[in-house]
Amino acid sequence: MKLKNNLYKIVFFVLLCAINSCTFIDSFKSNATKDGFVFIPKGSTFDQVMDSLAPFIKDQDKFRQFAEAEDYPATIKSGKFKINASDSNRDIIGRLQSGEQSETKLQIKNYPTLFHMAGSVSKQIDVDSADVIKSVMKWATAKDSTLTEETVKQYFIPETYFVYWNMTADGFVERMETEYNKVWNADRLAKAKALNMTSLQVVTLASIVQLESSDNFDEQQRVAKAYMNRLAKDMRLEADPTSIYAYKMENGFDHKIQRVYFKWTQSANEYNTYRNKGLPPAPICLPNIRAVDAVLTPADHDFIYFCADPKKPGYHKYTNDYQEHLKNAAEYREWIKANNIK
Repeated sequence: MKLKNNLYKIVFFVLLCAINSCTFIDSFKSNATKDGFVFIPKGSTFDQVMDSLAPFIKDQDKFRQFAEAEDYPATIKSGKFKINASDSNRDIIGRLQSGEQSETKLQIKNYPTLFHMAGSVSKQIDVDSADVIKSVMKWATAKDSTLTEETVKQYFIPETYFVYWNMTADGFVERMETEYNKVWNADRLAKAKALNMTSLQVVTLASIVQLESSDNFDEQQRVAKAYMNRLAKDMRLEADPTSIYAYKMENGFDHKIQRVYFKWTQSANEYNTYRNKGLPPAPICLPNIRAVDAVLTPADHDFIYFCADPKKPGYHKYTNDYQEHLKNAAEYREWIKANNIK
């Protein structure tokens, strides 16, 4: 009887070794179906990971068996991970356990408000928009207690950044501060000082230039100088983009606006430069570095009037003759009417 029991134990041991040997060998065989990326959110369970991996795995049972043998369910890391069609179970688990992530693109655009930016960021990395807002304002309060949800926009530079998908909200803010400090180097700070402008004033004017002109740098420099000439003469900027921003602040940013109506220019809103002298209190969008540089290195001219040129979209006609300016404005209004722009 004892001999028989020992025989059973030996057979069981041999079978177990055979199974383990097969599992070990299988772990080196390709078990992926295609190239791609798998996104594992923070707090994911093993079953959720398996659901994310399902489109990439040929034999899910063998993959699950190997993952459990490697104690992967207890070592799950969030992130964006590359899957190669030649990957074995060992390759995939090794990458997931080590946290060997692939970078992802994070694009910051010319958002009008901090909330628009946070909403976009939350769609590109694994963060909640509310957490982004909280992190931004926590950082702003620590940096300068006078910063508001409007003025803090100056610290966010539109660009495409390469980051890790599981970046935290605090990590995002730290990265943006680093990028801001790169932009506002000694050279740009010196140029702003020479113009007797703060970085906030430069970015605020640049935000108007961004929305007023094309991406042509020469034109942005001309627009910037025209506004600066008006400021120097204590004239109102009378910038259409500020009137639009004021209108949207009061009526919602979802409105699509193609033209400015006279009644909007009469708004007492502090962002409306048709009624208020000087710059608005904060940027009306996140301007590109190009627009910032246009303000720091404006064109050399003395024009104070300019109007959009219907024959060259994104460009303007400049003059110091008010009657000529009225003529240019009338021509532009006729073009708007002819094209049924409302």
